[in-house]
Amino acid sequence: MYARISALIPKKVQDAFKRELEYLGIEVESARFVGFIFSFGILLSLAISLNLYLLFQFPLLVSFAFFAALFVGGIYLWLSIAAESKGKFVEKILPDALQLIASNIRAGLTTERALIVSARPEFGPLELELKKASKRILTGTPIQDALAEIANRIQSKSLEKTIWLVNKGIGSGGQIADVLTQLSDDLREQNSLQDEIRANISIYIMLIFFAAAIGAPMMFGISSFIVQILSKQISGLQNIEVPVAQVSSRTPFAGLPQSNISPDFVLVFAELALLVTVIFASLTMGVINTGNEKNGFKYLPVLFIISFAAFFAIRLILSTMFKQLV
Repeated sequence: MYARISALIPKKVQDAFKRELEYLGIEVESARFVGFIFSFGILLSLAISLNLYLLFQFPLLVSFAFFAALFVGGIYLWLSIAAESKGKFVEKILPDALQLIASNIRAGLTTERALIVSARPEFGPLELELKKASKRILTGTPIQDALAEIANRIQSKSLEKTIWLVNKGIGSGGQIADVLTQLSDDLREQNSLQDEIRANISIYIMLIFFAAAIGAPMMFGISSFIVQILSKQISGLQNIEVPVAQVSSRTPFAGLPQSNISPDFVLVFAELALLVTVIFASLTMGVINTGNEKNGFKYLPVLFIISFAAFFAIRLILSTMFKQLV
């Protein structure tokens, strides 16, 4: 049933989910998985939308489209971030793995045997891929094809380039051990430079985090409270009855127009503006830290909680200090 449902989904979407499942090593039929995700997402979104419509008269189609996109997009984002985290882990331990494989080859082991012996538990997902590559070589698969399959199952540009260089070295008849050793040294230097760059830009991440978690909530909290106070004071002045004979153009607040913007509207606007600020701050931190904005979503829950807690705390403090004006 789920496979039939997935046939109604665009092929690009199916391929995107299939690719992430392969990167994560999840052994499940991608068509059934995609069909289940969309079916469950539609039913869940429909249930939530109906409740919102019956309780709060919220537009049914708008809420349905929002929650359906949020559910499916959230699942894909989670898969993508998990696959990228797996690739980042492999990139960290890749120099050690290459050095170990080179040492085993120099010790006289064959390539497939060196891959099996080098498959250590501390290498995590790379351990499983090394064992699979060794088995493929033993069953007659060319070593270049077996190694290339590793890059297809782990999302890592460094790993992909490394395997490409190894295959080129094998094809040209070079010494595999020497190639692996050189690549290991280059990757260590590259990782060291990346750590240094990450340390240098950490100050920018801290500034953005502080601006979104403290600065923006203070600004929105104070401004929305001021609007609330002014609105109440102006409405109070408008209720004062002044004799017509005493009213002149010089009378303070005479003929003051009634504002159509309520304090509740300003409060909702401040909350939405703060939410947008938090989202874009998270994406910006992701770009600065890793070069990929989707990695910033991991900052979103913490930043959301801190910023909104600060926003309501500031409003509560101001309400307590100026309660005679509220």
